Amino acid sequence: PAIPLELPELHHQDTVVVAEAEHTTYSDVLHLEERSECSNGHYLSGVQESAEIDAAFMLPTTQHYDITLSVRAEQPSSSTLMLNGEKIGSFELTDTEHFTRVAFSGTYLQAGRVDLTFQDTKGIFSIDYFQISNNTELKNIKYQNLYSLSDKQASPHAQKLMHFLVENYGKYIITGQYVSSEKNTELDTVCEITGKYPAIRFSEIQTDSENSIQACEQWSAHGGINGLTWYWNTKEYVLSETLPSETDIALLSETEIQQALEEKQISKSCASLLEEIDKMSELLKPLADKDIPILWRPLPEAGGGWYWWGADGAEAYCQLWDILYRRMTEYHGLHNFIWLWNGQNQAYLVDTHQYDIASMDIYLAPEQPFNSRYEEFISLYRMTKHQKLLALSECGTVPDMNQMFLYNTIWSFMGLWYDDYLSEINSEMLSNFYNSEKSLTLEDVKNALE
Repeated sequence: PAIPLELPELHHQDTVVVAEAEHTTYSDVLHLEERSECSNGHYLSGVQESAEIDAAFMLPTTQHYDITLSVRAEQPSSSTLMLNGEKIGSFELTDTEHFTRVAFSGTYLQAGRVDLTFQDTKGIFSIDYFQISNNTELKNIKYQNLYSLSDKQASPHAQKLMHFLVENYGKYIITGQYVSSEKNTELDTVCEITGKYPAIRFSEIQTDSENSIQACEQWSAHGGINGLTWYWNTKEYVLSETLPSETDIALLSETEIQQALEEKQISKSCASLLEEIDKMSELLKPLADKDIPILWRPLPEAGGGWYWWGADGAEAYCQLWDILYRRMTEYHGLHNFIWLWNGQNQAYLVDTHQYDIASMDIYLAPEQPFNSRYEEFISLYRMTKHQKLLALSECGTVPDMNQMFLYNTIWSFMGLWYDDYLSEINSEMLSNFYNSEKSLTLEDVKNALE
């Protein structure tokens, strides 16, 4: 039987409660000082590792709150804010002249007493006040039903898949699993643990991955969804030296490429880059011919700078994305794609008309619970001006279903990576996730997309 959600009842109420630093409980090493810019004309100085300070609050309702501190560095310092003995988050201070507001947004708190304290403090800082106020952003997150595909010539099945994603966005999370080969060992492993197959089969693809095409066709025949990621590793390019500044190369024919090369309008490296895009497009063409829709994620994790397509800066990356998008859709006519932008950095955000879904890759330390990752969700929600579906394109473990719905940050789909991430995952946690009433698996997708 499906596992139901277990959610507390929230009572949204406008709330602002402030604890002036001088009214908290604090140790003798802290000193009360006067300063006109402070909220009550006073602040506490000398907050350091040996100092203790406890700000107590009585909260009227159970809901999500924002916690704000007004602090100033006396010397470069850092500390961890604790709430009832559990970590809320850490902060660093360098400004020794002015008090700065440090905010921790969207923390779920139950009605009653809560205590704020500091831990692992390095350096020395001052504090003016603590404030807790109700959060409004989480409850106002909207899951629209108007998301459309960027490709105006999108194939019928691509449109049907997008409609399915949009229809279920904010209501369910679609399960996905990465595979290491066409044998689909990981998919079978998931089924052995959970009793269900994932809805989405994710895999990597290179220009020589002909078997990947057949595997996609077979998974589609089973009624599943295919996701492909292009970690472009056949050759590395320095984009600033490869992409021309004046010549639009996205739609050049082979003859025009050769002519531009001879006339030195483009470099050999640029011609090579276009050739590799063309090879990938030709490889993927059989899927387009059969109208098998693909969640297409090229140039992933660009904002990290560890891959060549992101290492040369945001401007060069966005230019490459534009070339790739237009060449694949307009020149090669691949209209079966749903494009995933996975730049992971606002500076790398591409033209809103050239992608359909914004996604995050999130890996945490083994001992750290995944929860909902609402911080990353909110960041992406703001970044895309809530005009795109949001997804977990890669993750090291599965989200906590109760936490996702508690925080109203519900990813469209997720993709668990393979290798140790699957073999070492807690089996009960994976089974509970797949059997939740809010998960969509292969059977659900098969029935909906027939």
